[in-house]
Amino acid sequence: MSDTDFDRLSVDANGLTFECLRAGDGDRLAVCLHGFPDDAGSMAPILDALADAGFTAVAPYMRGYGPTDPAPDGDYSAMALGADAVALAETLGERFETDDAVLVGHDWGAVAAYAADRVDSTAFSKMVTMAVPPGFEGLLLEHPRQLLRSWYMWFFQVPDAPERALRWREFALVEFLWGLWSPDWDYSDERIESVKETFRTGETVEHAVEYYRDTVGPQLSSMARGNLPSLEDTPPVETPTLAIAGENDGCIGPALFDHAGEIIEDCRVVRVREAGHFMHQERPDVVTEEIVDYLVE
Repeated sequence: MSDTDFDRLSVDANGLTFECLRAGDGDRLAVCLHGFPDDAGSMAPILDALADAGFTAVAPYMRGYGPTDPAPDGDYSAMALGADAVALAETLGERFETDDAVLVGHDWGAVAAYAADRVDSTAFSKMVTMAVPPGFEGLLLEHPRQLLRSWYMWFFQVPDAPERALRWREFALVEFLWGLWSPDWDYSDERIESVKETFRTGETVEHAVEYYRDTVGPQLSSMARGNLPSLEDTPPVETPTLAIAGENDGCIGPALFDHAGEIIEDCRVVRVREAGHFMHQERPDVVTEEIVDYLVE
């Protein structure tokens, strides 16, 4: 299904108005959060599968993306994203009178999920995180190759240059990153055009870059002062979580998920063969089956 096949709704939560896609009207709520460079439409296969499984499934455009409000205080930190997720679950739960809530997050959506657990570990009965492991910053020194894979994160700290680079030649960098991170993904013209249109809207580009400056920037500053991160510094994740990695992910190495059980108290890790960073788009049948089986068991 395309983005236009879903119901659209506006949700006021955490001081922002989120524009969302919605599928299903079940008595359980699923909040589905996208990553970078992406938009809510990437959650289409998951929305469909969860709707069929009895959920009311909602995918918001994250703060600052496309039609969703920018952060009024300029805060795009992980904890702000986590607070958004918790507030969305509360507001949507009241609107649709659902019994409980689960959270599905890809890339920055996964970062938001780990932060949501810190904000309120009772907000979600289960979580599914894709492509980003918990304790990412504490794993960099144990996996030096990841420092090279994360070159774009360091580049995004440079003033002005990332914004110009993203807009260059009609967002050619977005297509480059998709090809680098998911080398075997034959994405549709409709999907890439949807994301480009999101990035053309307002100041989405500037806000998307601020995610990296607000979260990665302070970590780099801390490392520069000699405060090297470690897994021991990572707060535990209390919410039961399924963590999904693509075996061919060119963005974040799947080996980083080997440590997930050291941080997530109740953890299951699944590695998807023949898939990269955008595994839910590349192998939607496999990924959605794993997600549904975990959330309804």
